[in-house]
Formats: sequence, structure tokens, C-alpha cells
Amino acid sequence: MGEAYLNLDSGLGEVSSSAFHSRAWYAVQTAYRSEQKVCHALSAKGFETYLPVLREIHQWTDRRKTIHVPAFSGYLFVRHEPTLHNRIRILETHSVVRLLGNNHAPNPVPEMEIEAVRRALSSSVNCQRCDELTLSSKVRVTRGPLAGIEGHLARYKNSLRLVITVSGVSQSISVEVGADDVEAIQDRSNAGQCEP
Repeated sequence: MGEAYLNLDSGLGEVSSSAFHSRAWYAVQTAYRSEQKVCHALSAKGFETYLPVLREIHQWTDRRKTIHVPAFSGYLFVRHEPTLHNRIRILETHSVVRLLGNNHAPNPVPEMEIEAVRRALSSSVNCQRCDELTLSSKVRVTRGPLAGIEGHLARYKNSLRLVITVSGVSQSISVEVGADDVEAIQDRSNAGQCEP
């Protein structure tokens, strides 16, 4: 299961409708284990931030504990207008490594990918990181709390998992789905596996 730290108070005050529509999500790479600290620092500067987190159960010899860990290690997302001023304000934040992109400009993360991750993590479905995977067909969930979300189908042990990838950070999470709850939306390729 997962949840997210999301700051909806962007602190922008009155913004014209054209400025609002030019705002987009961007991936921010952070220093090692600094995701939450950077999230709070950017929120304090008035940026809308999104730090997807997973709940993991860690077992020690004497106890078990549920902890929250970033879904995408070393990354979080910030929504802003793509101005040089905003880029500088983000990059000068302590523990920010870079904004992901190419040709000396950050690339926006598609809203659809952010929404898919947000819905998966806020659902009651068990989510986990998906590091090594071989994907099969691209599918769309047709019913349940994840209806409408698209991803790739992967097989892990005796279950099917929907793999949701954020292309900007090249990392994925996966959720268990039933074979009857998805429909193929492109030609099937190789059989898949997902290793947590």
C-alpha cells in the first residue's frame, strides 16, 4: 500500500488562467535519502510538490515495523511554470541534484503518469517497487479502484501485476490486478516478470 505527500497549497496567489495551464510536473533528482527534506523545502518556497511513498513492512529479529519509503528512490515531482526563475529557485534548494531533462532544459512529466501513480498509491491495492521487469502487453484497467489506468502487464510468481512507469525517472511501481480486470490496448509481446 502507498500514500503520498502532496502539497496543494501552491502559494501562487492570483494566477491568470493561461499561466495555470502552462504549469506542468517536473521530476527533481535529490541527494541520497533527501526526498522528504527537499519536498518540504520546495513546499516552503510555494511550489506544489508530490512525493509518492510506499508503506513497507520491515522485519527485525525482535519486531516488525511499517515505514514509509519513497516510491521512486531519489526523486520527487514539482509542478510549476517552466520559467528560468522557477528553475533557479528549485536548483538552488539544498539537496536538489537536478531537474530531469535534456538539451539543458527540464522535460515535463505527463500528467497522466502522475495521476496513475497517485491513484494506485491512494487505492487499497498493495503497491510495491518494480525494479527488474520484462513487460508483456500494454493494458488498461477496466474496473475497480484503478479503472482507466494504463500500464504494462507483468507476471510475478502466481499473480499478474500492472506496472506503472514514470518515464521521466525511468522507475516503476506495480499493483496486483486480476486477469478479468484488464483489457489489452496494443499487440502482445513477450511474457513478463516483475521482481520486487
